[in-house]
This record gives sequence, C-alpha cells and structure tokens, in this order.
Amino acid sequence: MAFRRTALLLGGVLCAACSTAASQSLHVPATQVRSAAVSQRGKANRGPASPVEESLRARGVRFGTDGSAPALFAFVREHFPEVSLENAGRGDVLFFDLGAGCGGHAGLVETVEPSGRIGFRERRNGDTHHSYVTPRAPYARRDGQGRILNTFLRPKRMDDGPETRYFAGDMLCAIFRVDGSPP
Repeated sequence: MAFRRTALLLGGVLCAACSTAASQSLHVPATQVRSAAVSQRGKANRGPASPVEESLRARGVRFGTDGSAPALFAFVREHFPEVSLENAGRGDVLFFDLGAGCGGHAGLVETVEPSGRIGFRERRNGDTHHSYVTPRAPYARRDGQGRILNTFLRPKRMDDGPETRYFAGDMLCAIFRVDGSPP
C-alpha cells in the first residue's frame, strides 16, 4: 500500500514537471482518494450502499434494492409516510433531485436546528459526508456568520447551463419518516 502511494506521488510529480500551460488550466477535483476497505484479493469492499441503507437495516427495515438511490426512493415512497419540510426529524430520509427526477440522491437526517438548518449524512463519490440543507433558504450558501446553510451536492462544471442546480436546498424534493418495518 505504501509503495502504491509513493508510486502515485512520484508519477504525479513527474507529470507535473512536464506539463504545459494548457494542461495546467484544467480543473481537477481536490479529493481524489476514496475511502474503501480492500479485501485480501485486492477488490474494494464497499459494504452497504449508503449511510441511509445502513441506518434503515440497523432499525430492522428489510428491503431488497439494487443499492441505488432511485431504487431506495421507490421503496420508501411506497411504504412510509412523507413528512413536510418543517417536520423533519432525526432519522428521517431525505431525497434530492440532481437533475433526473426526485430520488437521485439520498441523505439521513442527523440534526435539525430551530433555524431550520438540517444536518445530514450522505455518500458522494464513495465518501461519507456530513452535509447541510436549509429548506427555508434553498439558494443561500452561507448565513451572515459564515455557517454553511446548503452544501454543494454537485460540482460546478464549465459546460453547465444557467438552470443547473448545485445547493442541497434547491435540490431537496422529499422527506420520509421511516419507522420500523414496512407493512
């Protein structure tokens, strides 16, 4: 493992030394490393698809989906009640529309503040994140004190159209209360 990191670092340094001005202007995401356990055969062992699924299974909810957010959305929508934005509570399941319809991304409510800011856990690009959504201010990134109100759920890209949405508050489309096993 240490050898692989050293080789990747050395390769990156060598590539940077021979780069051109044109290649230096390309946008490269800051986080390249993904957290995943590696089995003895060298294959990634990612476990459950998301913190949402982990939480639901720990609560005794049994379901068979393909591990995708849209499949989980279809299951939850069929078996559990939807709650209003004002009534979100710890353990509720959030769904977001990333551009292909409601349910493209999921999160698990961890905290709800009196101001309406919701802290939630989500998995994005293989990493688990603690993020924020504020339904009362869906287009605001930060408040007057600099606290994050809405997390970016997708990166901005050069070819994005003017209607592209980025903030969690703008993409939040449904909240469900999942209590126990489905009927």
